[in-house]
Amino acid sequence: MRKQKGYILTIELILIITILAIGSMGGIVLVRDAVIKHNAKKVDNEVVVIDSGNNKLGKAISFDEHEAPLIFFHDRSSEKTYRALIGIRDDRFTSREAIYYDAPNCEGNPCIKSISDEDSDSSGISQIVSTGNVSYINALQNGPNYAIGQRDGTFIGNLFKSTPLSCPAKDDEIVSRYMSQKVTSGTPCESFEINNVPADNSCLVGVSNTSIDLFGATTTTELQALCDTCPEGFTSQGDILQLYLPEIESLLATALDTLSLIGVSANLDLEIGTICCPTGTVLEEDENIVETLVFTILKTAFNLLGIDLLNNDLIINALALIGIEPGITNCKTPLNLQLAEPVVNPVTNKPVLEAVTPPFTIVLPQTSSAGAQFWFPTEPKGERSND
Repeated sequence: MRKQKGYILTIELILIITILAIGSMGGIVLVRDAVIKHNAKKVDNEVVVIDSGNNKLGKAISFDEHEAPLIFFHDRSSEKTYRALIGIRDDRFTSREAIYYDAPNCEGNPCIKSISDEDSDSSGISQIVSTGNVSYINALQNGPNYAIGQRDGTFIGNLFKSTPLSCPAKDDEIVSRYMSQKVTSGTPCESFEINNVPADNSCLVGVSNTSIDLFGATTTTELQALCDTCPEGFTSQGDILQLYLPEIESLLATALDTLSLIGVSANLDLEIGTICCPTGTVLEEDENIVETLVFTILKTAFNLLGIDLLNNDLIINALALIGIEPGITNCKTPLNLQLAEPVVNPVTNKPVLEAVTPPFTIVLPQTSSAGAQFWFPTEPKGERSND
């Protein structure tokens, strides 16, 4: 009799195999459904920005105060890859920082502040000092500073970054800035000028009056003491004042001699101290700074003697003959600007943002909500039904 090899399939074995097969298939289906549901929920909770050509700009990592998505742009045009945080509205790009121009209507040389610069023009769209116009993500990278600037007269905007070069324009030559965060239907370009605030002259001069009585005795009366420190919130500008001190002393002596010729004489002992500016500002050095400071010193001294220089035409006309006109010493916020350049695509050598066109939109959730009867609150780890 010939022997046969094989297995005997019993009813029990068939039943076990059937249960395992059906269970495995059911498990695979459940896993598949869970993965699909998880991915759908993940996509539904992501905000992806696309342009009119369905080109993906990126995923929103946050939203600004106007609920515009904020995305990271990766600048790969340098040796290191830096991130620029860009706001996306339906028709334009925005940034926290501004771009400055030395011509009206945001034309001319584009310039930008250096990273983490709180002293140079810290006013944002509200025009209130210390409220904005500084982006710290750029400072944390220790790389270039990024901002959205003018694009060919449109309000869509181009991405600019700082260069190692200084801005070719002087502070007073900056006349416009592109403040992309403004809420406006047109261009966010606005006229710009450095804000001036009056200087504090309380420590500028110490005044003493010397008199001689009938017996020849000399008496010195201190009319105003020279203060040691500037008021709280102000900083001494003594370093700037020292540069002009020889000219100030010379013109002051000439002014006192001129006034004595018209009968306005006083035995004054004037001691020049310092001038104070609000912290974060510096003394404005224009072409009339010496004449203005001398007039301020004289005005302070004669006010202590009861003589109002501003309302005395004789004194004003006499001082005008030697070039001293009434004026105010001002402090200004310095602009430490660098030359900016567009961020270009290293392949096409064109500005990177010109490759995308508005209107910009976000991808809608894929899960259908038609006929839904329940509210689905979004939690950090997903969604769940209220039923």
